[in-house]
This record gives sequence, structure tokens and C-alpha cells, in this order.
Amino acid sequence: MDKSAWIRKGIMIVLTGLVIAYVVYVICRASFTQVKTITARESVAYQSINSTCYIVRDETLIEYGGDGVISYSVEDGEKVSVNQAVAGVFDNADAAGTKQEIEHLKTQIESLTMLQKNSDALSQSPDELDKAISTALVQSNEALCSGKLSEADTAADSILYYINERQLITGKATDYNDKINQLKAQLNELEKLSVKQKKGTDIKSPVAGYFVSSADGYENLVTTKQLDTMLPGDIEPKELQPITVPQKVIGKTVNGVYWYAVCHVSAEDALKIKNAFTLRLDLPAVTAEKIPVELYALNQRNKSSDAIAIFRGTYMSDAMASLRQGEASIILDEYYGLSVPKSAVHELEMTRTVTDEDGNETEETQNVTGVYVRRGNEVTFRQIFPIFSGESVVISSMDKNRQPFSDKVKVLEAYDEIIVEGANLYDGKIIARSS
Repeated sequence: MDKSAWIRKGIMIVLTGLVIAYVVYVICRASFTQVKTITARESVAYQSINSTCYIVRDETLIEYGGDGVISYSVEDGEKVSVNQAVAGVFDNADAAGTKQEIEHLKTQIESLTMLQKNSDALSQSPDELDKAISTALVQSNEALCSGKLSEADTAADSILYYINERQLITGKATDYNDKINQLKAQLNELEKLSVKQKKGTDIKSPVAGYFVSSADGYENLVTTKQLDTMLPGDIEPKELQPITVPQKVIGKTVNGVYWYAVCHVSAEDALKIKNAFTLRLDLPAVTAEKIPVELYALNQRNKSSDAIAIFRGTYMSDAMASLRQGEASIILDEYYGLSVPKSAVHELEMTRTVTDEDGNETEETQNVTGVYVRRGNEVTFRQIFPIFSGESVVISSMDKNRQPFSDKVKVLEAYDEIIVEGANLYDGKIIARSS
């Protein structure tokens, strides 16, 4: 055999080997399916109704027509009593600043006095105090970034308190008597100066309620007296026009402790609201928390018509005190369990043997709802117990009393790897290890 023949034979061997390798690869790909998984995790879902809510409050404007610089002594959303001072009037901005400095000194004196009194009972370790200082620093920074200067000041006071406590714990300070006396002397001088600078009497709230340092012109366009007879169409927030706020208005008091959220809902949703055991409002413009409310009224012309759902709440903050209208979710119920993608849910027909009281055995067949999970390189079916079904997610119960339909199947647990992508899945199928 000449040299060229050997070369041709070698080429044929190589080509044959490549063909065999490709066939083996194809067979392996067919036998060992690759899948994509997600981890089953605990989650919460809400049954809710979306609506635009109009907030109704009875509000009393607070006026001051004189000269001078106004310095507020209470924060927006803070509860006030009748005739409580909400602001003071000063000759100039420096005088107003004096008042703020007086309040700051009082806080420092109170803080150091408390530490001094309880110095023998302090139990936090330096490490715990360091963590508290770090937390307060974060809170202070977040408050500054969101423009909440009062909260930033409160966090700063906490930082100073923890630092002073750490000084006592570590022995770097034995007492704060000298510092307290020094601060009291400064406070005394500033209070004397403040009396001279103050222009007039305090501005007081005429009613009890929650203070707000601004007015938007919507005050009392809709009042709580209208709520009992209000029907769909009576309130169209987009059509309401605010009135001009007089220049002498320096704020307002939200009367009482209640506010009302008026929401337009369908007849079907009205029935759901009526039958709900507990109700909460999700107002993203106010807070990330779900606000507890009670159903005050559900007004309809007839049972098949749209309704005005009116909710009453007491939650208050500066954002809540200023809110006039906003997008809301009326939460009827919540469901806590394992979050499962709807696309990963399957139904398998299963049969089990049932024994009655007399020992007679019968076969029982049922469609079992579940998901396929990956266990190592094998596909396994896990039963789920849906308690909520949304557009893309199912919530499976985590009740400890759950029992699988058959002893041949197990229940989905947290951290199981749910298969969300994979072809021709079945219980016991071997799959590739990497997803």
C-alpha cells in the first residue's frame, strides 16, 4: 500500500470517529435533558382591588396675619390638643434659630441626665453600641436624602446618646456633671435672649387633631358630613378645583383622629369588600406598610350598580396628613406560602389504595396538582396545595398538616429546585446536572 492510500485510510478513520462521537453526543443530549430551575421560597400574595382613592378629612385652617418669622414647634402629622402652640413668631431668622437651639440643648441635657442617673444599670456592650451607632447613622443619612430634617435630627441625637453611653461603659468618662452644668448655663442664656426676641404670643391650634404646616386649597371641598349619602359620580377628583389659600394661613389641623378614603368600585368588587373579614389599604405614596382600615360605608344606587366604598383609618404620618388622592390597593386577604410560577404547575393522575373501617380495599384516582423539581440529576414530582392563584404565580400552603395524596409522592418544601423549563418531563427522568 502506497503512502497516499495510508493517508486516505487515516482520514476515513478520523471521519468515522467524528461521526460516532456526534451520534453519541446526540444520544446523550436526548437522554440527559438540560433544565432551568428556580428555588421555592416563602412569599406573600394579596387578594386586592385597585382603585383611585380620594382622602376626606375635616380640616381647620390656622391663620396668622402679623409680621415676623414663624418657627414651627410641631412636625407635620403630629398630634396636637386644643390651644396647643404649633408655632412661634420671632423678630428675625436668627431669633427663630435661637428657639431651635434651645430645644436641641434641652434634648442633650435630658439625654445626659438620664445616662448619669442610670449609669450603674447600663448593660449594653461596646459592640452592641457600635451597631446601634451604625444603624442610627444609616437612618440619619436616609432621612437627609428624603428631606426629613426632623427625623435626621432625632437620629443624630440618638448617635450622640450612644456615643456618650459607650464612653461610660468603657470608662473613658466617669460622669457628665460638668457637661450638664455647662449646657444648662448655655440654655439659661439662650432662654433670656429668646424672651427678648419673641415678637408675640404663640400660634395655637383651635381644635384637637393632627397638624400640617401647609394648605393645598382643597380643604373642606368635600366634608365627612357628605359621606353617608355620597354615590358614584358625586366625587370626580380630576374635576375638583382648589380655592386660593389666603396668605395669612400658616397651616391647618386635621380634626379628630379619623380620615376617610373614598374609592369608586364595581358592583362585583363591592360584594367582595362587604364579605371581607379584615381590610387594609396599600397607599404607596404614603408608606410601604399596609394600613389597617374599617369599612365605614358602601353606597350603591342598587345591588347591581357601581359603589362608593368608604374606608376609615387612623394611621397618620406627614405624608398621610398631606395626601389628597392617590392610587390604592384595597387588600381583602393575604396568602402566605411557597411561591410557584404558574407555568411550572402540572397535574398528574394518581391512584392510591384506600382501606375502609372493615378492611376493604378500593382504588381511588385523582388529578394531583404539583411541580417537577430537580433532585441531583433526577426529575421528581412534588405535590402542591394552592391557596392563591394570580396572573403568573401560585401560592402553595405551608400548613404542617398537609398530607400528600399518595405515599408515592412528597410535598413541595422550601428551597426545592422547581423546574421552570424542560422538555418531556416525567417523574424519575434523568437530566443533566448543569442548568
